[in-house]
Amino acid sequence: MISKNYTRKPDKSFFDNLYSDPFQSPRANPKHSKAQINGETQQSQHEIILSKQMKKRT
Repeated sequence: MISKNYTRKPDKSFFDNLYSDPFQSPRANPKHSKAQINGETQQSQHEIILSKQMKKRT
């Protein structure tokens, strides 16, 4: 049985997110920061699809 004084712990991942956006762009996403330059993707959509298909074939 859970007591009434039970409090939920805060989401740790929210506090441990150390990514800071150097460009303050609304399009920049910390999850995909390794694939972005100035908040925009490095590859075109065609290149992304082509690389995914090549990985499937190998």
